[in-house]
Amino acid sequence: MMTLEKLTEYQLLQTLELETTKLRHTTFTALISVSFLLPGLALQADRANPLPAVSLLGREYTIDKIIFMLGFIFYCFTFFHYWWYHRHSHIYRRRLKEIENDLGLSIYKLRARPIFSSVLGVHKLHFDWSLWILGTIYALAAHSFVGSRLFLAGILLTFIIYLGFVAYSVLEPVEPLERG
Repeated sequence: MMTLEKLTEYQLLQTLELETTKLRHTTFTALISVSFLLPGLALQADRANPLPAVSLLGREYTIDKIIFMLGFIFYCFTFFHYWWYHRHSHIYRRRLKEIENDLGLSIYKLRARPIFSSVLGVHKLHFDWSLWILGTIYALAAHSFVGSRLFLAGILLTFIIYLGFVAYSVLEPVEPLERG
């Protein structure tokens, strides 16, 4: 491929990577806000005048518990969304680094994960680890607030519905990007 074609590919891919990152961060911010807003509202429920209970799974659950659980499910979706688009960014950056080698550029090659050294060696910091930790604490809080039955049912129902959509996707045409 000629240098001009490679440079054009580089510029287009760089734009795609930057726009994907903007989309990921914007959507992540909105979704994570909702995921914490819902439990906050649930915890503000008026205990003196509680809303009527809803019968689910053979038990009565108050609306605040259902809303709290919905907030945790939003968090799980937010994390999955972040991870999905982050994966795409790495694919784009890998290709950008390959093109940089061909063009003699050093832009994406300069990007490096934060590190620090100790007697054990060089440690790398990963942002997504904080999301795993936060998610674990959130799961414990949700489980504690809504109870085991609603917590497990919410997670299981979400997972089953998602698997249903994945199974249904067999009927959809394969996009050109997904073939290669």
